[in-house]
Amino acid sequence: MLDRLNKILAPTSLDPEIAHRQYVLNIVLLGLAGPGFLFGLIMTGLWLAGLTPAAGAISGLGVQPFYILAYWLGRRGKLNAAGYIPTMVIFLVMAASSFIVGIGHVTIIGFAMVISTAGILIGLSASILFTLLSVAAYAAAGFAQLNGLIPEAMFPTSSIAADAIGLGLGLVVIVVMNWLSMREMENALARERSLAKELQTHSSGLEEVVQVRTLDLQRRALQLQTTAEIAKITNEIRDPYLIISRTVEMIRERFGYYHASVYTMDSTGNWAELSASTGDAGQRMLSRGHRLGVGSASIVGWATGNRLSRVANDVSQDPFYFANPLLPDSRSEMAAPLLVGDRLLGALDVQSREVNAFSEADVRTMEVIADELAASIESSTTQLEMMEELERLENITRVQTRDSWQRLSRSSMSPIIHLSPSGEITPLVDEDFPSIDIAIETGQPARTDDDREIAVPIIVRGEIIATIAARKPFGEEGWTDDEVAFFEAVAGQAALSMENARQRTEEQRRMSELEVLNRVSQAVSQMIQLDTLFRVVHRQIRQILGDTDMSVAIYSPESETISFPYTSERGESIERPPTPLGEGLTSTVIRSRQPLLLVEDAERIASALGAVQIGVPAKSWLGVPMLIGDDVVGVITVQDLEYEHRYTEDDVALLSTIASQVAAAIQNERLLGQVQRAARRERLTREIASKVRRAPDMRNILQTTARELSQALHAAKITVSLGESKESDLPAELPENGDDQEPGDADSSSEEFVL
Repeated sequence: MLDRLNKILAPTSLDPEIAHRQYVLNIVLLGLAGPGFLFGLIMTGLWLAGLTPAAGAISGLGVQPFYILAYWLGRRGKLNAAGYIPTMVIFLVMAASSFIVGIGHVTIIGFAMVISTAGILIGLSASILFTLLSVAAYAAAGFAQLNGLIPEAMFPTSSIAADAIGLGLGLVVIVVMNWLSMREMENALARERSLAKELQTHSSGLEEVVQVRTLDLQRRALQLQTTAEIAKITNEIRDPYLIISRTVEMIRERFGYYHASVYTMDSTGNWAELSASTGDAGQRMLSRGHRLGVGSASIVGWATGNRLSRVANDVSQDPFYFANPLLPDSRSEMAAPLLVGDRLLGALDVQSREVNAFSEADVRTMEVIADELAASIESSTTQLEMMEELERLENITRVQTRDSWQRLSRSSMSPIIHLSPSGEITPLVDEDFPSIDIAIETGQPARTDDDREIAVPIIVRGEIIATIAARKPFGEEGWTDDEVAFFEAVAGQAALSMENARQRTEEQRRMSELEVLNRVSQAVSQMIQLDTLFRVVHRQIRQILGDTDMSVAIYSPESETISFPYTSERGESIERPPTPLGEGLTSTVIRSRQPLLLVEDAERIASALGAVQIGVPAKSWLGVPMLIGDDVVGVITVQDLEYEHRYTEDDVALLSTIASQVAAAIQNERLLGQVQRAARRERLTREIASKVRRAPDMRNILQTTARELSQALHAAKITVSLGESKESDLPAELPENGDDQEPGDADSSSEEFVL
């Protein structure tokens, strides 16, 4: 109800002064209509009871339509006409009441209401007018009452003059007070207008500020949206160059620039290469490999050289501007470096057709986008490298897994296990399961057309390592989908268990390899004899490779011969004579200084390499060089005369490690021998020199020298000559017992001793 009343009283004009007058009019009309309506109802009741005339009822209810008319005119802005209606109605009612019922205090109050209403609703002039009319009406009514023209009033007629005078004075006071209130109201309205004008001025300024702020916020929102979409692109796309291409197109579309490009640094860090560009001009520059030098005379060159943003709001005035003939409409250009920490990734370049196209806000926006783009490039590049590395590791793991399973499949374990319907292992039969080939080829469970036969692959790390095949007896229904799902579940569990078992086997092999290497290292460090070391090495290798033949070949580069100090075939040691460096597999390893592994069709592959197998051709052959630096000491070979695929790359690595340790042992043995021989020569030299110095004369000196050399060198014959001698003077045969001999016819100028 209250809301509805407020809606009725609410003004309709947007002008503050008119709205105020409308509101006052509505209040006055409500104040007149309400009591008047109530008064009319009471007077109507009294009239019906025969106590009062009908004039009272008419004055209360008959004026209501006029109030409604005044309200309607006020809602449409005709405030003066609307104000005169209730004022005139009240005046007429009061004047009529004075002539009908006589004058008194009530009529005085009524005329006061007329004057107040006129002053409030119309103005001062109307208030004065209705004051004069009220005085005249009151005086006329009083005169009529004095002369008996109307009924006698409730108070004596003698007071009419005093009442008229009092009414006049009271009405003057009301007029003055009304005038004062109206003046204050006008002053208040004037102040309100002034404040409204100031408010409007301030509002205009605020609107400009708001407009600027709105544009800045829109630019900021666009920047945030762009950076957010760049981040989204980074999460969705892994290719950094595709991210760059999407970004430059987004910048050109969002900000309306003439051209946008992204440059990335090359591997040298001296050139910024164009990686993404917009429009036909950009495609042409990309096709010809456009690039700009770091620090060159260009906006991009300056930005990359100084690692700071550069803005040319008038390119004709910028000395660093590079006039690209493919972009003739450029008038402004800006470049921002792409930095991640202290590392320069490239630069973001934008160009506009307008002069002074880049404000400070635009520069900040492009710098923020450049930072986000740099982070996206770095992130995507890192993710791409990680994915490539992960894929490489997965491929390596897959290859290692496949090799491990292939090695296991070549072991002594039977490749096929045949179970009877009761679950017992039965002898292998030559049965054909065509579904197995289909399952291996597709990597999915395969069933025959009649659904009686099924094959489910066992897959580990993407590699099919085995298959489970089953066949139902004749006369029974085929395998159902539920049974196939059960097969798949079992295959998954089997794959997990088999992979765990393989890993345990590999771990045990690694532990065994470490033990073997440790024992070989201990044998090498103990400086044992080489033939003993070779036997120790062979025994340790058999622990890893099983029963296998082994041979150790020693290469002499001076004579280009190969000796075989250790050779074991079929568990027996055999002697092999030295051979010259030739075309055998061992010679091939010596020349190449690289391991050689033959696991199938060894004879043909060896022939293709230009090598031949000496003796019985091996089915599997592995040879690794023994190296000291770049020098080949020899070769360690293992071979299997019966089985192919006997050795793997893991065996190559193990044997290569052992070969390096054996090579060190051989080198140490050689160095030790050289040291021992040098020490022996030094000792013999000192002993011979001591004995020679003790000889009394020349003859004894020569004799002692010959004898000591013969003993030290184990020579069958030693001849020491002093001066010249003739061959004919020497004896034809001399004993080898070391006794002194006298030459037969020696020349007097020479002396010779033969031992």
